[in-house]
Amino acid sequence: MKIKASAVSLFAALLLAGCSNGAASTTTTTAPAGTATTAAPADTKAEDDTAPAVTDGKPAKVTETTIVSSTDAGNSGDVKLEKGDTYAVISIKDYGDIKVKLYPEIAPYSVYNFVELAKAGTYNGRYFHRIVEDFMAQGGSANGNGSGGDSFEGGSFRSEINTSLRHYYGALCYASAAGNISDQFYIVNNKKPQTDIESTYVKYSNNYYAKAKQLAEAVKSLDPSSADYTMAYSYYKTQFDFSIKGSEGAAAMYETITDDVRKTYEEKGGVPSLDGAYTVFGQTVEGFDVIDKITAVEKVAGSDGAVSKPKTDIIIEKVEIFTQE
Repeated sequence: MKIKASAVSLFAALLLAGCSNGAASTTTTTAPAGTATTAAPADTKAEDDTAPAVTDGKPAKVTETTIVSSTDAGNSGDVKLEKGDTYAVISIKDYGDIKVKLYPEIAPYSVYNFVELAKAGTYNGRYFHRIVEDFMAQGGSANGNGSGGDSFEGGSFRSEINTSLRHYYGALCYASAAGNISDQFYIVNNKKPQTDIESTYVKYSNNYYAKAKQLAEAVKSLDPSSADYTMAYSYYKTQFDFSIKGSEGAAAMYETITDDVRKTYEEKGGVPSLDGAYTVFGQTVEGFDVIDKITAVEKVAGSDGAVSKPKTDIIIEKVEIFTQE
């Protein structure tokens, strides 16, 4: 099996060398993608094995996507709450509660953002607006349709990828727009066993790499004197950065596979194709029946045309944060 991520920095150099007037990218919040070349939940940066700095009692805002390679247990195996653990209870009207263990030591800013938004009551009354069986249930959108919203500190922040946290059934993760995260989250609802994760990581790493190459070539072909140059450059560079990090992230996931990872995917299910590109920051410990019930609701066409919008609103009554005694 061959992974091309080792050479992606060449394309980063190619893109940046060919463009001198790049503007900062804009963000819109969309759903996580089902394929590596149509991304929904990055800036070019070498892989980082350190957590964001802590300032004033909170993690520093993540302004560039980080990828941390680790073989720690994370959310593999039988996840339970231990004394001192932080957890969230997502209360869904007419369905019940989903209790989720959070990982502030592994995804510090991501957890901080979710906790503070929950404490502020941001999620109260919002919906699960997009549900795809054997994939994920997405909610928390400010406008109820996958648009709008900001992070707790305003605007967006970048992905925190750690290979000890993967998209197992029940994983709590952030939706994003090409690596830009604000407030929307999703919960993995796929229970089907995943038995060939190695091939999945290879496929998606190489797909992201191929996409990055296409985007770099597209940027080279832009005319700097054209009226829409700045907008086009911004779009291509944002997508390029996300593809580069997606390729690196999938490669890191491949390189850190453990027996526990294989066993968890085989026994619990999940969506390994999202590993390395989207941030996982929690794992469901109770309320799997609630996940199954909201997954099974009748759906109609959503804003993207896909039959994924619940016919009857699924309302998040509140999200509360607790510390395990």
